Amino acid sequence: MAKTQTRIKAEAFYIENLEITLKEVAEHYKVSQNTVSSWAKKYDWENKRLNFHASPTKIKQLLQQELLQISEGKKPKLPADAIAKLMATLDRLEKKADPVVVHKILKDLDHFIAEIDPDFANQCTAFHKQFLQHRISLEN
Repeated sequence: MAKTQTRIKAEAFYIENLEITLKEVAEHYKVSQNTVSSWAKKYDWENKRLNFHASPTKIKQLLQQELLQISEGKKPKLPADAIAKLMATLDRLEKKADPVVVHKILKDLDHFIAEIDPDFANQCTAFHKQFLQHRISLEN
């Protein structure tokens, strides 16, 4: 596996698995621990991991797991009132897109596409700007 592919897979593995350590990533992908540590620092794996696990989707999944346990007669970890309020808040957040976040995601997407096909990236960027303006107008 090419080094870049290994790094990308190792990053995804680390970000998605909260209990995994950098040492375990190194062992799993047969790469030195120093290499994995440098990747983690250079590509900000820790921040990406925190963002991944703090996303509304991930939090909603955890709350849904809590609801499933309660429905199976197990003791809840959170009070029912707190779960209901959190679920309602997450539902509202999922229906609203922050233009700053949309801009960041589209910008990252444009950079990604530009590495593969710069001409197509230019076409996409124009549409992405229009879409962002549309989202901003909906917020007002």
